[in-house]
Amino acid sequence: MQTRNKKNLNIIKIDNKKSLEEKLYQLRYDNTDASIEEKMVEMFVAELVAHGKECTQLHQISQMSKILAQSLGLGAKYSHTLERAASIYDIGNIVISREVYKKEDKLSFEEFNIVKSHTTLGYEILKFQGFPSTDLGAIIASEHHEWWDGGGYPQQKKEEQIDIASRIVAVADTVGALFRKRPGRAVWQYDKIVEYVEKRSGIQFDPNVVDVFLINQEIIYTLLCEDIEVKSSQ
Repeated sequence: MQTRNKKNLNIIKIDNKKSLEEKLYQLRYDNTDASIEEKMVEMFVAELVAHGKECTQLHQISQMSKILAQSLGLGAKYSHTLERAASIYDIGNIVISREVYKKEDKLSFEEFNIVKSHTTLGYEILKFQGFPSTDLGAIIASEHHEWWDGGGYPQQKKEEQIDIASRIVAVADTVGALFRKRPGRAVWQYDKIVEYVEKRSGIQFDPNVVDVFLINQEIIYTLLCEDIEVKSSQ
C-alpha cells in the first residue's frame, strides 16, 4: 500500500504549477497594456504544448467550438471568447505527469482519480486571472467532463446545470481526441466518430449541441483534415 501511494503521489507535479504561477506573475509585471489577455492565452497554450499537447489538437478544438457556438446563435463576441477559452481549458493537465498519458495499459483506480483532478486544478489556475477568456476557460476546465445525464465528473452536474460553453467543448474535445492516435487506441474513422457522438446525445452530450455538430459535420471534417495535412507537411 505504501508503494502504491508513493507511485500515485509522483503523478502530481506541483513544481509545474509553481513554475506557471511565476511566469504569470512576470507576465503581469512586464505588461500593462490591453494585449496581456492575448499574451496570457499564448502562454497557456505554450505550456500545454510543452507538456505534450499538439498545436493542431488545440487549434481543432478551439475552431470546432467556435463553429458550434456560431451555429447555436451565440454571437460573434461570445464565439471569439470561447475560441480562446477552448484552447486553454485543459491547463490543469500540466500538473499531471506526462508519463500517465503515455501509458498503454489501463490506469489504476487511484491513477484515474488523480487524473480526474485536472478539472479542478485547471479551474484553480484560470479562475483568478480576470479576463473573459480565462473566466470562461475556468468554467470549461471544471465542467468539460460533466455529462448531460449527470454521469460525469467532478460534480455530477446535468443538463443546463452545465454551462453551454462546457457542453460545446465536451463534443469538440471528444471529436478531436478520437480523430488522433493515443496510447492503446488507433485513430477512429470520421464516420464512426459521428455515429458515436450521435449515439451519446442525451447521455453524455447536449442534444442541441449534437444537432449542430451533425449539421456542420462536413465543415468540421474539412477542418480536421486540413490541420492533419499541415502537421504532416511540417
